[in-house]
Amino acid sequence: MSSRNLVDYIIVGNGAAGSALAHQLGANPQNRVLVIEAGGPDRQQRHVTPAHFDQASYGPYRYRHAPRPCGADRVGERLTEWGTGGSTTVNAMLWGGGAGYEAWEAAGVTGWNGARIRAAFTAMERYSLRVDGCREAEAGEPTDAASAWWIDALARQGSDAVEELTGRAAYASRPASNGTRTRAARALLRGHVWRRPNVRVRPHCTARRILFDGTTATGVEAQTPRGTVRFTARREVIVCAGTIESALLLQRSGVGDPELLTTAGVHLVAANPAVGGNLRQRRVAVLSLRLDGVPGADREPVTPAARPRPRVTSLLRRSAAPPAHGGTAVLAVLSSDPGGSGPDMALQFTPVPMPDHDGTSPGRDGAHGATVALYPQSPTSVGSVHITGPALEDPPRLVPGYLSTEYDRELTVAAFARVREILATEPIASVATETLPGPGVADTAGVLRYVLDHGSTAHHEVGTCALGPGGAVDDELRVHGTHRLRVADASVMPTLTTGDTTAPSTAVGWIAGDILRNANTQGR
Repeated sequence: MSSRNLVDYIIVGNGAAGSALAHQLGANPQNRVLVIEAGGPDRQQRHVTPAHFDQASYGPYRYRHAPRPCGADRVGERLTEWGTGGSTTVNAMLWGGGAGYEAWEAAGVTGWNGARIRAAFTAMERYSLRVDGCREAEAGEPTDAASAWWIDALARQGSDAVEELTGRAAYASRPASNGTRTRAARALLRGHVWRRPNVRVRPHCTARRILFDGTTATGVEAQTPRGTVRFTARREVIVCAGTIESALLLQRSGVGDPELLTTAGVHLVAANPAVGGNLRQRRVAVLSLRLDGVPGADREPVTPAARPRPRVTSLLRRSAAPPAHGGTAVLAVLSSDPGGSGPDMALQFTPVPMPDHDGTSPGRDGAHGATVALYPQSPTSVGSVHITGPALEDPPRLVPGYLSTEYDRELTVAAFARVREILATEPIASVATETLPGPGVADTAGVLRYVLDHGSTAHHEVGTCALGPGGAVDDELRVHGTHRLRVADASVMPTLTTGDTTAPSTAVGWIAGDILRNANTQGR
């Protein structure tokens, strides 16, 4: 075996979590770290410019899973990111820590709570101040009047613009630096870790299965353009391939539900029925708007509600780069019931028309447009993802489980009604007309059908290798039934927290580095 294929740690996946973990492990020059990534280096300009988010999201850096049930009579395809940086190369560029971590600890996940996640964010941001930006949260008062008027309408509904998203609204922070997208691999690896001789990133290298000696992980078998290659890990293998791919890799490697693996023709290494279950994902609905009489993009917002408090104004203006939104310009979390006790839904306002998920464009008539996306913050519906065979080419079976609980259905309908209340509030009411789905879709059955048929996941999937009692991994991210094997990405999150999943995923990778450093210190 080549000495280059013998390392201390193998990290599978170069996305948000994998990049954070590689940065942590690579900080110790005694660690030899190999990161294998199915995709290749990202050199596309559209993946750099925030305003090109809609092009980046559907570019060649994604591949498609097999069709799976989506709506009442439709099928859809789940896209997975292949490329250095993973989803941070093509996502909507939203960054927020969110809330809801205390629910994990309350459910029996020891040590995983808001304080620990916030400490990871603090550490990452401290690093970003020392060197070139792990994440520079660029945000700014939007230069378009539509966003300002939307903020004003939210304020009249009780959601003033503030810094923290706790039942209010804020201009979106995004992982960007000097006006360009900050991808995980570039921020945490390219500028610094790639200069370290102890860390190597191997692109175009797809993990086929984890290698075992009994139940001890010893390495990874991968497919490359030149054929099959085996890598050996003297210490540990850490899977950071994402919520879908991490679960599938474990199952192809013999870790999962014994009956399912037998049916798929995979030799059982370790019984772990939780792998692939507990798939939590949002079903996002999009309302398209036509805007009439809105001033041009060069007009500064002047409404009082659109002016954040002094503290947030300083935050929003700390970058000299020209403002440019990614997937959204304004974020809000609020209650679907104005008299409710707390926020249970999220809204994203984008002052441009976005193509609908069936390919139609709300701006096709040449009019100015905007888009409002809405979704329940913490859906209770559960799906699954399982292999159907032992090979990479065998299509997985994805059961999304969208809106399968009464809670999710009721909340989705209520959220629709809440958005329409906001759209009926001045000043946005005078300039915005709903074009999709249109006022005719208002009854419960019609709303649910529209959400299923025309919605999306927003790719906020978590939970298929969950922490917690009955989960797939223990509190130190070790895969139950195995040794020297961990998972560290969004798949370990037992439930969805508020907001986007990119920041929490990065925090999981950072915390995994802390765990492994402590394990080595204690001589494990």
